[in-house]
Amino acid sequence: MTDFSPLFTPAPTSKPLALRTMPMPADLNPAGDVFGGWIMAMVDIAGGIAARRRTFSRVVTVAVNSFTFKQPVAVGDMVSFYAEVVSAGKTSVTIDVEVFAERNPTDPHVVKVTEARLTYVSVDQTGAKRPLPPEPAAAESLMAAYPSSPNKEIVLQVVPMPADLNPAGDVFGGWIMSMADIAGAIPAIRRARSKVATVEVDSFVFKQPVSVGDLVTFYAEILSVGDTSITVDVEVFARRNPENPVVVKVTEARMTFVAIDEFHAKRHIQAV
Repeated sequence: MTDFSPLFTPAPTSKPLALRTMPMPADLNPAGDVFGGWIMAMVDIAGGIAARRRTFSRVVTVAVNSFTFKQPVAVGDMVSFYAEVVSAGKTSVTIDVEVFAERNPTDPHVVKVTEARLTYVSVDQTGAKRPLPPEPAAAESLMAAYPSSPNKEIVLQVVPMPADLNPAGDVFGGWIMSMADIAGAIPAIRRARSKVATVEVDSFVFKQPVSVGDLVTFYAEILSVGDTSITVDVEVFARRNPENPVVVKVTEARMTFVAIDEFHAKRHIQAV
């Protein structure tokens, strides 16, 4: 039976979602929490996404106000970055970003991590300042134009970096597959209320390449729940070209996960 219940507890903000990601062990500091620098870098990317949507161009960061971290972030938290344009000048835009973490999938709750105000300048291909175009008559939603199933929810929204490239200059297919596996595991963990292990993945057919700077969005939906397993469908879209934005479907996969206990033995999934 398909479970259409929302995956995420709503964050107390009216700003649009810009990024949603899960930190990994490589992002930890020596104390075992996620580096503040990782969060600050993601804030800058989230602010840049909102800035590019207003400027329809490349942008560079020119100012960031102070960060005050209200809560630590741990591996396994789902960290969501919400961003909104608060003012626009001749060549610059100011963006407010709020960061929330949802933790503990067995009893989910949302905490505010930090917020920041950032200023970006619009630049052309030579790096020179570029005048902002007129403001659109209606602000475009960050999630508009993604032709996904209405039953799917955004579980990840990320921007690949140069380290994710293959020798041909495109993003590694393996990077996309690993992100899709994380995306599929998120609803599986929430439904199983336990750890899960990937046991089966159907074929990936890549319809479009992904480039550095694309906003890559992963939608997921639970298709079926068995005694110990959960099957999830994941769709992947990329949004590219800030001057003339276009959304393309990258791939789709169906994955099966098995619920496991602390000893890695199969675990019964309770009915809802």
